[in-house]
Amino acid sequence: MTDRIRVSCASLCRIEHEGWFLLLLNANRRQRGIYVLSPIGGALTITRYDRLASFAAVLETPQNDDLRLTLPRDKLPAFREWFYSGQDRERSPFRELYEELVDETHLLDALAPEDVVWQHLWTVEEDAVTARGGQSGVFTHYFLEIFGVTFANDAVLGALLAAPPESGARWVTRDQIEEAARVTIVVDGAERNVRINGRAILYPP
Repeated sequence: MTDRIRVSCASLCRIEHEGWFLLLLNANRRQRGIYVLSPIGGALTITRYDRLASFAAVLETPQNDDLRLTLPRDKLPAFREWFYSGQDRERSPFRELYEELVDETHLLDALAPEDVVWQHLWTVEEDAVTARGGQSGVFTHYFLEIFGVTFANDAVLGALLAAPPESGARWVTRDQIEEAARVTIVVDGAERNVRINGRAILYPP
């Protein structure tokens, strides 16, 4: 049997204001009663499916374009080279920002590309066991593109600074992120002891 590995490629947003960082409860885990605060972001997408054949890669969910897949371990170096080239895949965090801030949490009524300024800061590679629903416990190699995100629209920033706890959004300090601290918030009708997971956005690898 071919020795295959799960690979997950995502964007993460470093949103900082006066020394505080905006994190959000992970929606996938929240639905399963697991409460973790992490940077806004999510799976990057692929734009040319024929790229997958050269890596013998199989998408985790064939009906969408998310770059969550499996491939033979010996194809990982070639996949890495392609990923860093940036060709034929998503290169912006805007879609995920819109989905999480407008569609999912309703923190914002609307968000336009001109409201947001983003810059690619660095890419983190790490190995970990995933807690994603349907794949929980599977060893995964992650490619995490970190984007510095600011807002050109003061009304957008104001709405985020005033985010209510029930939204799942929380502004935390650098120390809290570095220490993987726990914070208590009232969400989904109860007081929750919530873990912070966001070190990838603090420092380049």
